[in-house]
Amino acid sequence: MKMKKLNIYIIGLLTLMLCGIQSCALESEVFDEITPSIYPQTERDVRDLVTGNAYSPFQNYDYGGLYNVANGVMLISDMATEYGFCSWGGWIWEPLEFARWTPSDEDRIAYPWTNYLKGISKMTLTIDRITNVNMNKDLLNQYIAELRCARGFLAFLLYDLYGPIIVADLETLKNAEDEIILPRLSEEETHNFIVTELTEAAKVLPYSYDKSSSDYGRFTKGLCHMVLLKFYMQTKQWDKAITEARELQKPEYKYALVTDKGAERSAYANIFTYANEKNSETIWSVNCLTGYQVHLWYPHVMASDAGRFDGGWGGYKMTWKFFKTYEDGDERKQTIISEYDTWEGTTLNETNKGVGSNSLQDGVIPLKYKIESNNAGNQCQTDWIVYRYADVLTLLAEAIVREGNTVTTEAINLLNQVRTRAGLTAYTASSFSSARDFLDKLLIERAHEFYFEGCRRQDLIRDGSYVATMKQKCTDYGQVSIINENYHRFPIPESAIIAGQGIIKQNPGY
Repeated sequence: MKMKKLNIYIIGLLTLMLCGIQSCALESEVFDEITPSIYPQTERDVRDLVTGNAYSPFQNYDYGGLYNVANGVMLISDMATEYGFCSWGGWIWEPLEFARWTPSDEDRIAYPWTNYLKGISKMTLTIDRITNVNMNKDLLNQYIAELRCARGFLAFLLYDLYGPIIVADLETLKNAEDEIILPRLSEEETHNFIVTELTEAAKVLPYSYDKSSSDYGRFTKGLCHMVLLKFYMQTKQWDKAITEARELQKPEYKYALVTDKGAERSAYANIFTYANEKNSETIWSVNCLTGYQVHLWYPHVMASDAGRFDGGWGGYKMTWKFFKTYEDGDERKQTIISEYDTWEGTTLNETNKGVGSNSLQDGVIPLKYKIESNNAGNQCQTDWIVYRYADVLTLLAEAIVREGNTVTTEAINLLNQVRTRAGLTAYTASSFSSARDFLDKLLIERAHEFYFEGCRRQDLIRDGSYVATMKQKCTDYGQVSIINENYHRFPIPESAIIAGQGIIKQNPGY
């Protein structure tokens, strides 16, 4: 059995030791039952405690974790774009599909805030608990760096969706004998927290892990700089984004595009296979393995009557309109199902779409991950990729053009690395009439490359075209549009505002 996977230990002691913020209020800890003098004491104690608190938020296990495929950050981000659609419809999905969410949408819209904001407090308390353990200092510093990376990473994900967050300092957490309601940080304070945590963690963590390492899946310097790159792009600090992207190009990280096809029809398809897990393009992924954690992408996208998969629910689709924006010969289309034979022998395609969720009526099937013979029923144990090197190259190209407002040879070459990997003709300088034309072509290239990888909403917001794009989607479907610039951020859950007693402020426009 190959050595792999970061095991997320669920430690029973944590429920007594680590409380953190719950519904934006602080709860007291039971110091007289479990204290740092009892636990943790050994290196194994520390490793387990760090693994349980630094990594548990970032899972994709059935319906748990920030990357689960039902209400995780990637899914809700992509459903809230022009290509996302769910055939189940109704009050849960239509607010996402047509940007009509409200503070009372406490299911998918609220999920990351409600369930994971308290994780930052747990990480802070864990740093305090392990700081004085008698163990190898270099290893201890690495574990502390993993926790700081986790704090910055989680803070960025929440900031991207909701804006400024709530962060409790250690003194408040350790002396929370009475309920204390904390306000959200300011924009500047949130920015400083994210940058400081990721920058300090990057100073200590290794560049990356070899795929044969038992530590593969733990946080790295590469992940820190990737999240910083994303942060600087979203805050339009182009010069700093360029610095982060160039950092990730250094040979020490060993990142490179997947260009070999393996046993697949294309290099792109080969990225998302079990055989090619831990490939050189992956900067960080959620490690999956039957018995530890598995994800449910297949049943959410596949129809129950599709001949190549038994048991799908036919939910998530890519709209036909968006699918038609792919160029002829684009090998990325090989991972999208636009035609299939049902168990009854009927061929469904654009001409004969069928009706209902088990059909192509609402769009094509964004399969992406190869259906493998070693999956357990509808559970997939192929690692769920969060960040890829292709993202770095295309973001660097974008930042270069946005900073200088001119199309450079370097930017074209960076874009072409990803474009030609998909089997398309390379762009030349004459392909672009202006910097704006380059950005338009780059953004659609990124949309084709990173479908259902959580990038499109960020890209459109950064570009300033999110509102217009979603208004057009509403028009296309005959839906009422209420979106405006305030919808760049999701609302803080209504329950949190009520519990906040006027101290926790709602985002503008809600």
